Amino acid sequence: MASLFNIWGLASGIDTENIIKALMLSAKAPVTRYENQQLEIKWKQEAWNTVKEKLKNLQDALSILTDKEGIVTKKGVSSNESVLSISTTGSAPLGTYIFNVLDIARAHTVTGNSYTSRSEKLTFSRGYITINGKTISIGTQASLLDIAQAINQDADIGRYVSASVVSVSSNEYKLVITSKQTGTSNSIKFSAENNDVLISLGIVGQAQSDTFTSTTEPITFTTGDITINGKTMNIGTSASLEDIVNAINNDADISTKVKASIVDTGSGYRLSITSMIGSIDTIDFSGNNDALITLGILNTDNTIKYPNSIGGTATQLATDLKLSVSGISGTIVRQSNKVTDLFEGVTLNINSTGTSIVTINYDTSKAISNIQRFVNVYNETITYIRTKLTEEREEGIDFLSTAEKEKMTYYEIQQHYEKLKVGLLRNDSTLREIEEQLRSIVSGVVYRDSNNPISSTIRSLADIGISTGRVGYVTIEDIIAGKLTIDYEVLNEALTESPELVAELFSKSYTFIQDETPEGSINGTNTTFKLKYAPLSYDVRPMVYADGILLTQVFGNTTPGPGQFRIDYNTGTLILGQAPTASLKVSYGYRSTTDITSGIAVRLNNTLKEYTEEVTGVIPYTINTLTSEYRELSELINDTNARLSLYEESLIRKFTALESAIASLQSQSNYLSNYITGLQKQGGK
Repeated sequence: MASLFNIWGLASGIDTENIIKALMLSAKAPVTRYENQQLEIKWKQEAWNTVKEKLKNLQDALSILTDKEGIVTKKGVSSNESVLSISTTGSAPLGTYIFNVLDIARAHTVTGNSYTSRSEKLTFSRGYITINGKTISIGTQASLLDIAQAINQDADIGRYVSASVVSVSSNEYKLVITSKQTGTSNSIKFSAENNDVLISLGIVGQAQSDTFTSTTEPITFTTGDITINGKTMNIGTSASLEDIVNAINNDADISTKVKASIVDTGSGYRLSITSMIGSIDTIDFSGNNDALITLGILNTDNTIKYPNSIGGTATQLATDLKLSVSGISGTIVRQSNKVTDLFEGVTLNINSTGTSIVTINYDTSKAISNIQRFVNVYNETITYIRTKLTEEREEGIDFLSTAEKEKMTYYEIQQHYEKLKVGLLRNDSTLREIEEQLRSIVSGVVYRDSNNPISSTIRSLADIGISTGRVGYVTIEDIIAGKLTIDYEVLNEALTESPELVAELFSKSYTFIQDETPEGSINGTNTTFKLKYAPLSYDVRPMVYADGILLTQVFGNTTPGPGQFRIDYNTGTLILGQAPTASLKVSYGYRSTTDITSGIAVRLNNTLKEYTEEVTGVIPYTINTLTSEYRELSELINDTNARLSLYEESLIRKFTALESAIASLQSQSNYLSNYITGLQKQGGK
């Protein structure tokens, strides 16, 4: 197009370029107007996004209060945290309890023999390891590190135990095998067969006898007594190795911890007694042991003659947590030192034996903190909304022309734009609706059912010290804006005396039904009925009276018997164990989000969702609508620019034609002038 601009006023002397610019500037006025409208749309979207962000922040603050635990918080204090520590939820029982920890839960741990290297290969007869009934092969040569890795990587064995190599000193290393969980139910079970590796390492204890030439030839004893792990048995004054093995393995008490077998050494036979629970220290031979001394398993002083321990093997057997609690008879036994099932809402972490006094009381500090956060975010939100509804643009402020922008710096233009952003949401109907709903909800009353408030003393936020304040205590501006204030003395009193009611005030999400007669025949044979409303709320325990008798609730798939009932909380189906003959009354709560029966936090949260929910929310819809308007304006700008481009080309052609015509006339005029001048000169002659 630039090629058309080639004779700027050369013939006519007219400032053609500036004339075209002026005409185009006038013609571009609609584009400038559209672009300014787009700027306003962009600024409105920014304002609405800020509103949505603040409402989302308010929802975050409310989410804690829609849960009862955000208000009804309890704190447990242990007088001796070296014995136990405690954490609680809102369902923890109030009171003082004396805990006496008799023993703590321990993991089953076995430490093997000492070796000078963790990586040097050791030699084994077969290379088998058997733990908890699972046998693996590591080969006839393996280091301590190889063995630990093989145990840990086995899917079955490694699920329950862990193996590690401990560096006792710079040249002393031991293999340690530990159960991954505490308690006797998680004890490690070793095998006496296919376990040459662990027997060689001393992890599995073994004591062997002297060598004998026969397994069936009788051996003579003075008394024939054998005592193992506190149990004494008598095999008689004459018994073979096979007789002794059978006697030990058939004893119900002894055979739970040791296994007897006969080892063929190639040059004779030896009686072997192998521990199935750990190293050699788990086999106790103290007591009458005439037979074992004669066999050469024990020395005359009852010490083991041929132990497989070569350097400080040790076993920590698994133990259970044992404790007593005041008010509860008997000893309480658990497998873990973390106890979560003793009291509802209480977690105990046991650290050592001893006594600790535990006190559980309401903790108002956390509830106050949660409520305070809600009030702060609410005030920030309502203040912003109020500001946007009432702010006015400075008089005389309008969009800048191109000429005005050319005379200003970027910073000055941005400052001018900030003034133009003011008042874009002034008196906006949607924003005013949000403000009115928020103010209405925080000043509303919460009902127990359709007719009665949740209590006679606590019905609204004002009853617990949260209100818009009083003249003289807060500014008129804050009262007009609808900002909330907290009377901490009143709030603390309400939380101390009636925390459950305060929680209801915020988190209630059900409607209470008193003495409803459910659908179904009361004829002495029918046991299945249907409640009018469902799903039921878990916050209210159903009370069922059949023929005037209060029934007991059963859960799951349990079939109710006489005096019992079961309810499907989702469908409202009621099943009795015995059919009523005269009357059936049910009191319960069903899940509901209606305005009057919902708590303040629930009500606010449900209302805010209508405005902030992506896609379906009012504010996202408004922002999307503005986006559509922006796109429509972009199309108008593109169409108008296309027409303006054609118009500019047309102007250039016309002015070019004008210049050409004037140039042609000038040429003809010059020709005629020269011709006439020539004639005059000829006539004069």
